[in-house]
Amino acid sequence: MSARLKSLISNDFLSFARKAIREASGEKIGDDKYLEYLATKLTAFDAGENPRLLINLPPRHLKTQLSSVALAAWTFAHDPSAKIMVVTCSEELAKTIAGNIRSILQADWFKETFATRLKKNHGAVRDFGTTAGGRLYAAPIGGSITGLGADLIIVDDPHEQKDAANPRKLARTIELFNSVVISRLNSQKRGKIIVIAHRVREDDLSGCLIRQRKWHHVVLPMIAITDELYKTQSGNWRRSKGELLRPDEYTAENIEVLKQSINPSFEMLFQQDADSCALPSITKDAFPTFISPPSSELPCVMSVDTGMAAGARNGFSTIQMWCPDRGRFYLIDQWRKQCDFQELLRKFNRYAARHRPSAVLIEVAANGHALASMLKPKLLKYVHEITPKTSKTARLHRNIDTILGQRVRLWANGDWRKEFIDEFVQFPHGHFTDQVDATTQFLDWISKNPKLEVRPKLALVAVAFAPPRFGTR
Repeated sequence: MSARLKSLISNDFLSFARKAIREASGEKIGDDKYLEYLATKLTAFDAGENPRLLINLPPRHLKTQLSSVALAAWTFAHDPSAKIMVVTCSEELAKTIAGNIRSILQADWFKETFATRLKKNHGAVRDFGTTAGGRLYAAPIGGSITGLGADLIIVDDPHEQKDAANPRKLARTIELFNSVVISRLNSQKRGKIIVIAHRVREDDLSGCLIRQRKWHHVVLPMIAITDELYKTQSGNWRRSKGELLRPDEYTAENIEVLKQSINPSFEMLFQQDADSCALPSITKDAFPTFISPPSSELPCVMSVDTGMAAGARNGFSTIQMWCPDRGRFYLIDQWRKQCDFQELLRKFNRYAARHRPSAVLIEVAANGHALASMLKPKLLKYVHEITPKTSKTARLHRNIDTILGQRVRLWANGDWRKEFIDEFVQFPHGHFTDQVDATTQFLDWISKNPKLEVRPKLALVAVAFAPPRFGTR
């Protein structure tokens, strides 16, 4: 190996990563500009800048190879005594990452360039040491790491994609990160933590860290949603709206297939919920009030977002009653509670009978499926089951002009008005989003169904909306 090449891979992280990835997998990584930007951020992190770093990248964009494998090997190359911990969503991924790091440290080109050597008789798949006293330990986030310490903690994909449908598992992962993983730093002041992940849901670990506002956040959506300027070590990278991170790897047809088939949503998994970064601030002034309710002759739409169960740790069920009139949308009533299914059904009956909706929108999630299934045989004409195709933030982003244009109006005497406004002002960093979800569900639906029938007669409502088992009260 030439002296020039040794100098290059010794002093430039991206050159080191290119060499490591190519030698380990045979893959030659491209010249995409985002790689220079990531390398700039990782170099600064390694130097002690922004010691709490969160990186959100779409799948298949080299985030593990660059930000976990190459970063750990680079750290050992320059500090053989480093203590590194890798935490992942699964034991299989932990083994893979640790194995790739060890392979780099054992490679001839690495030994020719750096003095770091692996310690003999300390070479388990997920646990190996260096002759200088360094150590790498890799484990799933629920594995045993108690009693171990680290100077650098790398958290790579803390959630699996399927966790998007399991809020309890998401919450458990966040709890373990906050109570166990962070405590493993040898020095809270000098220690460094990097989290590399694709987003799976608004309330995943990345969402939790973003809300803390203490983490340096690097987010790169697969498709740029605005024109952006990024600073890199080799100059400025100007990324235009609509530009792909890897234009040579994806076609418009590929992307359309992903949008139709992926779960969680394309906006979440591939766009990294980037709409939240571009979402304008919503203030309480965005919601004017009205005193006199609109005419009872106007059509009314019921929008329902359901939770799972009663209890302070569960999500809310929300029922909203909307009256659209000449481009404005009046929220004339709302009910919201953390409740079980039977109480939800009773309240549904009560509000339906009171307001006689022309259409009923129910998101088919949590208890929504059971509610829709019970009602639909009697209400085929009125019930619309809603399955969101995009993230919560993307749904709000679609309707932001309507809200900022003060076209959403709230009943001045509604005792729910303050908590409704607070949820919008805090979004996406608040604890709950049920009122935002029910609102955007209505706004999305009404934009495609502007012509509503008149409200059904009271007699029809009494039969259709009141299953005799529970009744109304």
